[in-house]
Amino acid sequence: MSVYPKKNLREKVMSAHTNQYLSALTALRGIAALWVVVFHMDVIIFYRELGTLMPHTWSGLITKGYLWVDFFFILSGFIICHIYGEQLSENLSLSKIKKYLMSRFFRIYPLHLFTLLLLIGFVVIVSALAPSAIDDSWHLYFDWRALVSNIFLTNAMNQHTYLSWNIVSWSIGAEWWTYLYGIGLFYCIGNKRKKNMIAVTMLSLIGLFLLVYFYPNNTLDITYDFGFLRCLFEFSLGVMSYKVFKLELGQCIFHKDRYFFMALIAILAVFHWRFNDLLTIPLFSILVLCAASNQGSVLRVLSISSLQNLGRISYSIYLMHGVWFMLFWFALPIIKRTWLIESFTLLEVAIYVITFITLTLISAKFSYQFVEVPFRYSFNRKHKLHKIPC
Repeated sequence: MSVYPKKNLREKVMSAHTNQYLSALTALRGIAALWVVVFHMDVIIFYRELGTLMPHTWSGLITKGYLWVDFFFILSGFIICHIYGEQLSENLSLSKIKKYLMSRFFRIYPLHLFTLLLLIGFVVIVSALAPSAIDDSWHLYFDWRALVSNIFLTNAMNQHTYLSWNIVSWSIGAEWWTYLYGIGLFYCIGNKRKKNMIAVTMLSLIGLFLLVYFYPNNTLDITYDFGFLRCLFEFSLGVMSYKVFKLELGQCIFHKDRYFFMALIAILAVFHWRFNDLLTIPLFSILVLCAASNQGSVLRVLSISSLQNLGRISYSIYLMHGVWFMLFWFALPIIKRTWLIESFTLLEVAIYVITFITLTLISAKFSYQFVEVPFRYSFNRKHKLHKIPC
């Protein structure tokens, strides 16, 4: 006989959702991380005047790749609420808050610090041995004054007028402060406070609209300046999406394969035709809900071991490709001068892509195994925390 109180059907379903490993979301995270890698590969050769991966006039599928960071923020809110939402919504205590924050800190900070140390070593070595690689952008990216904000994760709070060091880590800084905000958010919305949920959703959508409206480029490509607000609003929408999932609202739609593909096609259309960035936000939420709810062909495809492995190392892929970004950014002008290359040929673009992705994946596998896992799971074992991947 169970030692737990008898539950009705709704409570049993909710309990099952809370303890469920959402494998489809793991795969999507890996695919999104690779898409961001491709976006940054294109940025490097475009601004180094070596061509593009795809002519920008053809499509925005690559140039809009920065929007997958918005997918990460929405997914983060969904997953964090899935794992921590119940324990932080009621009977809140300092011990719970401490375990939650320490768990999140050891999830993101060790690898962030590792990549920062790699780049510091890179700067010291190149400055001493290869000063010819140094140009104006060197002093911008590797401004020692910006190191403090990177160390203390305030690098997305408008402290500087540029991206610095590991340029993708602005999102890690934004994510950390969102974890702190999440404590109050989970407590505010609770389990049955639908009015609060609606209010948070509306305020988050309005906040994103205002960010895009007042931002100079009128896009969501908001990073070192107000990136923390971009993350906060989208994290909130991810949390609200999880509440929809947990309450099984619209399950008759979200669990069907065709609606997942419809959401994905709509996202690709927004990218391709460069529609307003804000259109991707509800579409990303729907995509996450469809993936989390699906029990059919979509789940079977996204459960393929290679996609699952890609998802598990996605955080390492994301941060390690920022290191390779810097190496290629400063190496390509030297290659360009040495071999008198004006623009990459199709073959050279292919070699560049294969080399960049291969180095990123190999280094990500290494950092996942020797940096991410030791810190994450040693902390979880010590405090007897759950091991749902997140």
